[in-house]
Amino acid sequence: MTIKIKYQNDNKSYKLNSFEEITNYDKVVNINCFLQQLILLPKLPNSLQQLSCGWNKLSVLPELPNSLQTLRCYNNQLSVLPELPNSLQILSCWDNQLSVLPKFPNSLKKLMCYNNQLSVLPELPNSLKELNCNGNQLIKKIKHHYFIKMIYL
Repeated sequence: MTIKIKYQNDNKSYKLNSFEEITNYDKVVNINCFLQQLILLPKLPNSLQQLSCGWNKLSVLPELPNSLQTLRCYNNQLSVLPELPNSLQILSCWDNQLSVLPKFPNSLKKLMCYNNQLSVLPELPNSLKELNCNGNQLIKKIKHHYFIKMIYL
């Protein structure tokens, strides 16, 4: 297994063999653990800003820290997502088994939720600029009063 992490105030990326090898856990701002055949993630650090855990076998995610800005959890086996933090700006949760999504934070700018089992979406925040939700069974037209750069239904 290879996990890439970054710490606060450090532009260098560190490669580790396991989550247990992470030192200064509460100073981690970026975790990249995609393509690792993971079925579970540990408790996430409170300082985490970006989590990339796509292309695994995750069926559930741990509680998301309030500092999280980017969540890339695509191509897993997720049927539900935890509550989304108010700081979240990018959510890429495509190619899962999601039938419902949690309430979106007002900070959300990009939502990629295509190829799931969604029939409805929560209310879209005014901050949203990019949306791709094709490959679902959406039964309600999406009404959004603000300019969306890209929208795929």
